[in-house]
Amino acid sequence: MLLSKKAIAKIQAAIIIALIVVVCAGGYGVYWYFFLRKPYAGVKITFLTPPWGVPPKELLRKFESETGITVEIVSVGMNDLFQKVAVASSAEQAPADVIFLGHEALSRIVAPGWLEPLDKRVTDDMKKDIERLDEWRYPRGTGPLYGITVYVQMVMIDYDSAKLKELGYSSPPNTWDEFVKICLEAKQKGLYEYPVAFGARSWSWYIIALSKGDPMFDENLNPTFNGTNAPGREAFRLLIDMFRKYKIISPERITQVNPHPQFWAGQALFHQAWQGSLRISNDPSRSKVAPNAKYMLLPEKHYTWTLDAAVGISKFSEHKDAAWEFIKWYTSKEVMVAIFHAYGLVPARKSAQNELAEKGLLEGYDVMVEQAKYIRPLPYWAPWWGEFDAKATELIQAAARGEITPDEAVDLLAAYAVQLKKKYGG
Repeated sequence: MLLSKKAIAKIQAAIIIALIVVVCAGGYGVYWYFFLRKPYAGVKITFLTPPWGVPPKELLRKFESETGITVEIVSVGMNDLFQKVAVASSAEQAPADVIFLGHEALSRIVAPGWLEPLDKRVTDDMKKDIERLDEWRYPRGTGPLYGITVYVQMVMIDYDSAKLKELGYSSPPNTWDEFVKICLEAKQKGLYEYPVAFGARSWSWYIIALSKGDPMFDENLNPTFNGTNAPGREAFRLLIDMFRKYKIISPERITQVNPHPQFWAGQALFHQAWQGSLRISNDPSRSKVAPNAKYMLLPEKHYTWTLDAAVGISKFSEHKDAAWEFIKWYTSKEVMVAIFHAYGLVPARKSAQNELAEKGLLEGYDVMVEQAKYIRPLPYWAPWWGEFDAKATELIQAAARGEITPDEAVDLLAAYAVQLKKKYGG
């Protein structure tokens, strides 16, 4: 049957319309693919972190919306974090795609080979703006880069300046003898039952020993703290005397080693703190000391150490590119500033520090700058460090309970350090 000219014209018109629709749809599809499609739509990653590493929800939602990446936050304590990483990684499974790296991560996560090198991913902006980036190289200083620094954290001491003034002092102590003298006066006058918020743990010993001038270990990682007149030995004695002789540290700090709540409750004059802690100590909604908390330069030789943190990618992650997108976002100035406001952790980006300082939000910045001149690293990169640190806390607590003398504890700890070096091959 022959079609009429009119019918043929209708068919031709229908075909043309169909072609136009297909072309337009295809063109929109191309446009959607290149301009509207989220680059990682449908990808889900996990971030394993302690509570103070959890990013603000509103910023995280914005990141997920812009990238298409869904982020599952797994928040655990640091001991559990190390355990999860060790168990999964030993089986060549990813414990998470992105992992928070605390100060012991070099020996406990990086050294075993469980992280992805980042040298080919790190940006020029990160190299210029982020402090102490090379501290996350392993072997230390020369090896591949395994982490991007998130915050920098010197261990510091803060104090209640109003109560110190009430005691008749216009400035904090310059020596540990003066420190004890002031605390005894505060106790005798009934201002505090226990004026010192230090826990019975390794950090309290390190802060006294380093500030007295003991490096703790020589360049070959042999202990220096056990000499007859070593400042480290004197520091151990002093710490235990604060518990047992002077009674200026609460016996509760033997089992409840976290000293921060005591200070924020207004129950201590001095407090083992960190760079950025004034953000909490001077917040009246979180601290009874507010607005009178101030940092002090550590006594005597002034030395301290750092507890920086970073983030890295699991070697066994199946989503390394998406994990890197998260790290770029997480180490941005915007997120670092938000984490500072939330947890009082000083951003690793110099640009973020400058912004906060210019706004007057980085309290005690002048003391931070001065304290930063006196840094002595503790060997967190040594494969045996975690075991040494745990033993130090164990022996401090035993001495604080009166089960052994400070000198016995120091000798046992030095011998244990030598054993650990042999066990791990120097």
